[in-house]
Amino acid sequence: MLKKIIKVISLLLIIIIIMNYKNVLKKFFPTDYQEIVTTYAEKYNLDPYLVYSIIKVESGFDASAKSYKGAIGLMQIMPQTGEYISNLLGEQGFTEGKLYDPEINIRYGTYYFSKLYKNYYEDLDMALAAYNGGEGNVRRWIREDSEGKKYIDMNDLMFEETRKYLYKVKKNYLFYRYIYENYGFNVINWRYSYVSVSNKV
Repeated sequence: MLKKIIKVISLLLIIIIIMNYKNVLKKFFPTDYQEIVTTYAEKYNLDPYLVYSIIKVESGFDASAKSYKGAIGLMQIMPQTGEYISNLLGEQGFTEGKLYDPEINIRYGTYYFSKLYKNYYEDLDMALAAYNGGEGNVRRWIREDSEGKKYIDMNDLMFEETRKYLYKVKKNYLFYRYIYENYGFNVINWRYSYVSVSNKV
């Protein structure tokens, strides 16, 4: 009798999970700091789901995160990059500590990523590679196809960290778009985004 009850309860739990699977997935793909992300994603013409994907990989939504290299906050901005962004935005009084502020960190991160995206031919792979591996490295990795279009080949990326980074961010992006598909943003050029990173990375 007890075994039957356990089987019935297990079956009911499975049915509940199946019926609410997207709500379950939302626990693993959160949209914390939604107001800030939406504000600056719209301002800098980015898909907010992409911003969430970057934050998830960079810091796991931990505003107090600091990497061993010194990158700070939600979008893991290096202090020198933060100062550079602050100057570009015409702001004064930058300090490293400001990068722990979610509003400042997301504002700087979205502005900087948008700048990279524009600078690198509106190519998501290049922008992500530059955000993770640095602009100088990306310039060395850029190739040109027979039609003169610029691209990067994953096999040319010398940093395994960067290859993994592209895969993780784009995988998360696909999940976010799937889970929150009713949001409606779709401003990123997906020319290479679905297929250019191997699942083996």
